[in-house]
Amino acid sequence: MFWLCSRMRKSIFLALLLALSSACGGATTPETTTPQPVETTASEAPSWDDLTGPRLAEYVREETLAALSSEHDISAENLDGWLQAPSEAEVALPGKAVEKLFDLASVAVASGDYERAESIVALVRAKAQNRNLAYAGNTVLCEARRRSAEDGASALGTTFRELPRSRFGSATVIYQVFQSREQASAQLDQIRHQLVSLDTASTALFFEQILPQIIEHRDQYLSVISEISAEHEAQGAREEYAFSTVDLTGRRGASEVRVAVWDVGTAPELFESQLFTNEGEQPNGVDDDGNGQIDDIHGLASDIGEFTHADLVYSPAQDILDEYTPFLRGIMDLRAGMASSEAAQQVLALFRSASEPAALEAMDQNLSAVGEWAHGTHVAGIMLAGLPQARLAIFRSAWAGEARLYHHRGPTNDELAAERSNVEAIAEYINRHQIRVVNASLGFSHDYVASALRHQSDLYPNEEAVQSRADEVHAHRAATWRMVFEACPQTLFVIAAGNSNRDVIEYNTVPASFEYANVITVGAVDAYGEWATFTNSNPERVRIFDFGVGVPSLVPSGETLPLSGTSMASPNVANLAAKMLSVNPSLTPAQVSSIIEETGDVIEPPFAGRIANEERAIEAAAGQAE
Repeated sequence: MFWLCSRMRKSIFLALLLALSSACGGATTPETTTPQPVETTASEAPSWDDLTGPRLAEYVREETLAALSSEHDISAENLDGWLQAPSEAEVALPGKAVEKLFDLASVAVASGDYERAESIVALVRAKAQNRNLAYAGNTVLCEARRRSAEDGASALGTTFRELPRSRFGSATVIYQVFQSREQASAQLDQIRHQLVSLDTASTALFFEQILPQIIEHRDQYLSVISEISAEHEAQGAREEYAFSTVDLTGRRGASEVRVAVWDVGTAPELFESQLFTNEGEQPNGVDDDGNGQIDDIHGLASDIGEFTHADLVYSPAQDILDEYTPFLRGIMDLRAGMASSEAAQQVLALFRSASEPAALEAMDQNLSAVGEWAHGTHVAGIMLAGLPQARLAIFRSAWAGEARLYHHRGPTNDELAAERSNVEAIAEYINRHQIRVVNASLGFSHDYVASALRHQSDLYPNEEAVQSRADEVHAHRAATWRMVFEACPQTLFVIAAGNSNRDVIEYNTVPASFEYANVITVGAVDAYGEWATFTNSNPERVRIFDFGVGVPSLVPSGETLPLSGTSMASPNVANLAAKMLSVNPSLTPAQVSSIIEETGDVIEPPFAGRIANEERAIEAAAGQAE
């Protein structure tokens, strides 16, 4: 998926985030056939007709406890002991265990055990390995305290005031998004069209048994949120972080550097003066340079399946652009926790209009299409800023958008083979034309594939079959990405970490979890130099961070819009790497990575990593050339 927006396994922002989410050695390529229905003897899961009310909560509880025991060696007895004194528990909780604990917290709220729900959130906040999760679980905690308190407003005020100011905004979005029971019902209907699993059942539990009461008491929530917002405003503006930037315009001795944006499409006409041109190719429908590609003048484009056009930018129908482009900035404002902005309020009005499942489905698809239209161009604008020496090649892999191509289904083996062929062609192009830096603000997760496959019950009738096929798809993509990194050792690949607030190694995020000398994985910080609420992380793989919240850049219409995500942080670092190579072309990818890390500004605890510092990094790069 391209990392435009989060697609967490069961985000409480599900109805919002599904709209803009989408879905990338040494393994062999699967045979190019369409998968056949899986025969299995696994026990049959209950039907949705069987799962409602107390039975749904009990199913989620049983399945979650079983998963905690089998996957994390956490017994019900151990958990009960930890919940007696959460801060004293001798345990470090990985992200997947945290997800399951939040499932249990939802069960506790739905079952009226509010004290247990509060203890679970306290345990996560004290013992989560991912320190961004120290601020998670606020929705279920608010609802547990509100339901159990004599004065609900007072309980909500206490809960929201426990959050740092930087985390307050993102914790309020859900109360802005969901404003009617019809919205929750529409989302629940979508969930129930999937195969029953712990994943889908726990999400259904939230929409069926927790969200409706939140909506019923929404005015109370909004009143408290307004009061606390006023308190924050009275404290004055926060001090913003001073990001270091360097403009190489007019820089003596700076040389041309070839770069590429690998994405779901980039508008070449906006960067005409800086486009890389393959002089061996002519626009004549012939493979002039004999590399197996036709008219690959400014890069390569690939579509698969029913989408056969080969444009460097994806263009939805004009009526879709006209209707949905105005909501692009608002979606990203909501993702960054800026629910009160004018753009965000426009999106909220749009979502209020989607009270039927079909309307929600159409909105998901159209917003996804607009996101794909804008994404790569926005990334390219960031990557080229202050770098007139850059010559831009465009690699468009339409399958990387995934939500549009693989809506409610997984890729076939034929399509996986087409992906592999496209990546092999890109690797050849990179080496043939000596592309020095490639930005790839995209990534693939196993659970996203599984979520899509659950819509295909004719092929994958139970969770075992879903997981088996998801394993195949994910292994194929991991092998494909390892191939390109190994095939292009002289090229630096800058990868977005992803926007699901998870550990890239624990979740085996491809390609962000890979360790190669020519790969940098980048996380996002906000305007204040703090980890963005959505950023993926890992102390070993995500060591470099950059500005990724409200980053201004171009979209294909020529407008400049501020968008958010690790997709925007990554090209900031790719831009720096290209500038370093412009002032010192002799640097290797490993040397560029090392300099960026060594010269970065240390992020204050409890977070980790360094924020790229352009001035120091470019100075160090130039110094090594002397």
